[in-house]
Amino acid sequence: MSHTQAEEAVMSLIPLFHTYTKPDDTIDKPGLLTMLQERFPHFLSACNQRGTDYLSHVFEDKDKNGDQKIQFSEFLSLLGDIATDYHNQSHGAAPCSGGARQQPAGGLQGRQ
Repeated sequence: MSHTQAEEAVMSLIPLFHTYTKPDDTIDKPGLLTMLQERFPHFLSACNQRGTDYLSHVFEDKDKNGDQKIQFSEFLSLLGDIATDYHNQSHGAAPCSGGARQQPAGGLQGRQ
């Protein structure tokens, strides 16, 4: 029985994580920054254009237990943030805007 597209998408996150992990199955700060630069260059570029230095704080933000390592659940949280940003863009938000939608010229007038 073959997997659904959704199952394949989720399962593809495992080898992505393992590409950057250490033997203890966690990602250190240099590994996380490398992963973001290699796998999400457009996202980082958009953040930099907005003056948001995403890389300067992402590790500390996602290392919830403070062990200086990113575990798989913390990795998924990071990917969730990036996916949420892309979702917000699909609804008119600027890239790396934290979800703030851009208003069309003239504000909301004429929208129904």
